Amino acid sequence: MREHRGMTSSELRRVAKALYELPPAEFTSARNQAAREASQRSDAAAIKRLPRAQAPAWAVTALVREDPTMFGELLELGERLREAQESGDPVALRSLGGDRQKLLSRASARTREIADVAGVTLSGSAMIEVTQTLQAAMTDIDAATLVRDGLLVRGLAVTGWEPVQLEGAAALPPDGISAGRRSRAARPRASKADPEVSERERKAAEAAAWSALDDVATAHQSVSDLASALDDLASRRAELEAERTDIEEQLRGVESDLSGIYHDIQVGERDRKAAERAEAQAKKRAKQAQERLDRLG
Repeated sequence: MREHRGMTSSELRRVAKALYELPPAEFTSARNQAAREASQRSDAAAIKRLPRAQAPAWAVTALVREDPTMFGELLELGERLREAQESGDPVALRSLGGDRQKLLSRASARTREIADVAGVTLSGSAMIEVTQTLQAAMTDIDAATLVRDGLLVRGLAVTGWEPVQLEGAAALPPDGISAGRRSRAARPRASKADPEVSERERKAAEAAAWSALDDVATAHQSVSDLASALDDLASRRAELEAERTDIEEQLRGVESDLSGIYHDIQVGERDRKAAERAEAQAKKRAKQAQERLDRLG
């Protein structure tokens, strides 16, 4: 009897990618079903270890899958930004920084649109994380590889000019990114005696400053979006409160009418019983009169 072989790494990745295409609300049950259908206990355990993706991470993966052209534009602009940073051209950095903000806004809006179609709601904070993750992919080639691989489970963020922290960001790390890269700490400081390295530091700091300004603009836009959403909710609340007041007034009127009807019914019942008693007495008197008349001939 031939033994069933376990899944290869590639087969596990195919199963995982199919699961991460599902909306987060459907992931857990689908993952558990896939684990039950696995032929080997070790395979089932590997599948069960796959974590559910956070909504922002799932949404970014959906953008890469549904609109690869948009994601490609982000990566292309990111490469141009890195080239401008290396050349130390402040004019180009400023111009490309503006382009990056516009493209990030478009990509974030497209991501929300894709999520809405799939029935996945992204809060204001989730949208900030979506934008940060897209920016991280633009900034760091390895981060872009991780995002494009389709197994992202948490968002990414750019911190100054440090490498994007990738450890734990994906269910299964893609080939070509070493464990050392995923957990690498901050870059060592350059020696003040090395003017070439110091110049690179200056350029990197300048790029980080422009990136920070972009982050401020992104956060400001998110605050504006949230404020607008809150205004809409406040208006809707006022409408519902007015409707509730109208309904309460109508209910009080109905209750008053019901109270009057209940009283009228009680009075009517009492009057009917009195009339029935009077009718019975009248019938009795009529019978007695008839009997008397019959006796008299």
